[in-house]
Amino acid sequence: MKLKNIAIYALMIAAATNLVACDEWLSAEPSKSTKKTLQTTEQLDALLGNYSLFYKEQCTPAYGTDDWGITPEFYTAKSGGVYNATSQLPYLLWADEVDDARYSVWQNEYTKIYYANMAIEQAMGLTGSDEDKANLKAEGHFLRAYSMFQLAVAHTLYYTGDNGDELGLSLQTLTFEDSAARANLADTWAAIDADLQEALKITVSFKDANGTSRTWRATTASVNAFAARYYLYRGDLASAKSYAEAALREYNTLGDYNVTLSYSSTTLVKDINTSTNLEKVTVYYPSTYNTRLTGAANFGAWFKTEGIYLSRDCYHASWWFVPSQDLVDTYAIDVPGADKQNDLRFRYFFVEDFSLRTCSLDPAFRWYGVMMHEMESIDAGPSVAEMMLIQAEYEARLGDKDKAMNILNTLRKARMDAAAGSANLTASSKDDAIKKVLQERRREMFLTMRWYDLKRLNANDYAADDVTVTHTYYNYNAASGSVLADQGVKTFTLEPNSRHYAIPIPKTEIANGKGAIEQNVY
Repeated sequence: MKLKNIAIYALMIAAATNLVACDEWLSAEPSKSTKKTLQTTEQLDALLGNYSLFYKEQCTPAYGTDDWGITPEFYTAKSGGVYNATSQLPYLLWADEVDDARYSVWQNEYTKIYYANMAIEQAMGLTGSDEDKANLKAEGHFLRAYSMFQLAVAHTLYYTGDNGDELGLSLQTLTFEDSAARANLADTWAAIDADLQEALKITVSFKDANGTSRTWRATTASVNAFAARYYLYRGDLASAKSYAEAALREYNTLGDYNVTLSYSSTTLVKDINTSTNLEKVTVYYPSTYNTRLTGAANFGAWFKTEGIYLSRDCYHASWWFVPSQDLVDTYAIDVPGADKQNDLRFRYFFVEDFSLRTCSLDPAFRWYGVMMHEMESIDAGPSVAEMMLIQAEYEARLGDKDKAMNILNTLRKARMDAAAGSANLTASSKDDAIKKVLQERRREMFLTMRWYDLKRLNANDYAADDVTVTHTYYNYNAASGSVLADQGVKTFTLEPNSRHYAIPIPKTEIANGKGAIEQNVY
């Protein structure tokens, strides 16, 4: 991996934003003496405030989950040729290698780590108040912990404490000088934990003096919320609950979808099945569609979304988040009238007939697409709903089923159609409570957190949590990138704790490492 090349590219993006008090510094080409070019905390604050550098997260891990739903029918369904899913197939079918780096979690997150390292190394030597210096350094630790966590969840095996010698991550703690060689799992998680402890020293409040939620920056609430996510993944339920409650004490506005969501004025009207039974179909988009995550105006609207601690986006360049049948079916469970449309998450975000945008065969191919911000982005940052679900899971696993259901019911009141009647849940047992909490997690954080959940649930000692994922598709030659449709349909299986829960690092990143970066072993 060429950290310097990544850094130069990212700095060019930052320079294009014309940030106040940072223009002159951003025009300087980074080098081993880069640390001499930053002079004030104002400059570093402007750099870290450039949210366009940090908000985007690759959705690559979602492809391998039971939430993602490309099937053999997609292969011939696109007008003019096959659906363009070949770049997803190595992840979808759990191949041992990946050529295409356009969905690279590795490159995306290490670019952010470059900036985090600059903040950590340089903040205390800049001109400015001691408080500003300390907070900027803490924010650097937060950004590095967050990105390292993303990388670990994507590219390494789940750390059980007994497999510490397995491959971890490249611990790039210095801007240029560190080796790209991968440390072991034990050292990787120790490094993330150390960064998190430093990040928790931040004193910047979630609300500024004007009452504006600072969702684009590290704050006491967003760091606590991330800590809750981190410790839940690590299996430390007590710590996860404690940090979730700390975040909720500072900010707990959930956002009621009965009030905040509607349909967009933008629709797609298509004539389908013209040679057989002509039908005019209108495809309705959610109101959030109009908040595309580009440009200051749309970013500003996004930052005002209720219930978000940190504005982060699960990004999909192919513009079609494809839900599986299994995911779609979960919205008919525990919903008033057994009608999926009464769950407002499904009604607005699962766009019926989205496939008609590109698949216009006769007969038409009709399937859903998941949509929030235009067609390429889904909210992925820590949220109030996530903190509530962590609380509920803690209570369910400790056996207080009624308390767990009370928390879920508060969340569901803001997610179900109020006109459809009560959506309150009850649990018959501890096991039933755990099951209902996990189902609600999946419905609330569709696609974005499923890989995270599968890894942690399969690694614990509660057998009912284990999930075997299967995908059905044509055979696929990963080396050549060829779909072997003439060989028929095949079922691919991802067993609990499979080594394929560590996604391959793209071969381009391995090559850029000039022998320093070792590929995962399968």
